[in-house]
Amino acid sequence: MTAEPLSAEPLPADRTRTDPSPAAPAPAKRLTAVPPVEPASPGSPPSEPPATEPTAAEPVVTEPAPAARPRAGLAEALVARRNQLTRAAQWFAGTEGDPYGLLLRAGADDPARHEERVRERGPLYRSAPLDTWVTAHRAVAEQVLTDPAFDGTGPDGIPVGLDGLPLRSELLSLDRATAARLAPLTAFGGPLLWAREENCVAQRAATYARRLLEGCGEHFDLAEDFARRLPGPVLAEQFSLPDAAHEEFARVLPDCRHALDGLVCPQPYATARATRTAEATVAALLARHLSEAGGGAGADTARAAAVLAVSAAETTAVLIVDTVRRLRARTGAWERLTADPALAAEAVRETLRTAPPVRLETRTTRTETTLAGTELPAGARVAVLMAAAGRDPGAPAGAAPLGLAPDLHFALSAPLITSIAGAALRTLAETLPHLREAGEPVIRPRSPVLLAPARFPVAKRESTPCAS
Repeated sequence: MTAEPLSAEPLPADRTRTDPSPAAPAPAKRLTAVPPVEPASPGSPPSEPPATEPTAAEPVVTEPAPAARPRAGLAEALVARRNQLTRAAQWFAGTEGDPYGLLLRAGADDPARHEERVRERGPLYRSAPLDTWVTAHRAVAEQVLTDPAFDGTGPDGIPVGLDGLPLRSELLSLDRATAARLAPLTAFGGPLLWAREENCVAQRAATYARRLLEGCGEHFDLAEDFARRLPGPVLAEQFSLPDAAHEEFARVLPDCRHALDGLVCPQPYATARATRTAEATVAALLARHLSEAGGGAGADTARAAAVLAVSAAETTAVLIVDTVRRLRARTGAWERLTADPALAAEAVRETLRTAPPVRLETRTTRTETTLAGTELPAGARVAVLMAAAGRDPGAPAGAAPLGLAPDLHFALSAPLITSIAGAALRTLAETLPHLREAGEPVIRPRSPVLLAPARFPVAKRESTPCAS
């Protein structure tokens, strides 16, 4: 068994390796707590990382004195080290054979195998090395996603940046009360979206999808050249952004692609920093232009737009690619779709049911509660294996897909995700009926939540030879 390096040396955001290889020391038996950290060692983060947000122990100053700068740099180094140690705990949990640890390692193997191992261990399984309760059962999953006792993705009362995942997305670290307050702002025809119904969004998404496909050559990357480039312009138009902001928004939004995976799996330090910067850029751009357009839009409106955008963009891209891949893998399925493109919406729903783009959700208990006959204390971490729960053989016949959780960030973005993905699939079926794979797809490393494609090469025509 091999292990990931603990170095914070910057890595490209989309390295195409699927399983790390450098050797690591033998694991400890208990890895739930992050040990105290020491100042960064030579293999740790860059020597001059940017300053973090100030904490209560570090007062806000406009121009830090020279003596404060090393202190800020050390704080960032310690954040990076905490990120490393959390990833090491996940990696070694997998080394010990823990199925949840193996899922979080997100290597080259099929996650469904580890998800089924969790199901075999009962309705609620405790991952002892990671101090997390895990379920693959639909009834238990539904309770976690709807019971007020379960809330948020991180530890209660601990600011983002100080928990075990210090580089967790701030935009997506919201609780249910906040999501419930923001969700009405993102309704069709509401303060943010000019489209009054889903069909209008689908029509506009189809228009942008055709433009993108016209600009693609005979061979292109379905993930990078099409699926990730589609949500940005559609959302920018829905937010009524001016032309200049429209272009910047569509360019920066795909750089937030690691935010959802980063909620449970520490990303490489350079990747996490780049994601944090992209999120801040998207949020600032939306706040500025929504304020100008609305004569001073409130903070909730700007925040709702940013949460919707970041949670929808990569999820939509993954849903598009996964649906195409599944249809192409089943004999005659793609041909049936091209013969009747109106089947696109049903194909998207089937993917949400059996292989959703969000395979894993986490919640934290806010009070003592009982789950699957087990008493859980306040502060307990619970992981819902959404894909496995969707496949649960004990689920009622005809049960609705579990693919996008009804609370938190997807309470804001789920209708846009399904609408854009359905329009994209229908457009592909109408304009490229002979679409085919033109190379091996590659899954992005450290993507246990989305199992996101790093690349998915395709060709427009069956007769076109593969590019070398």
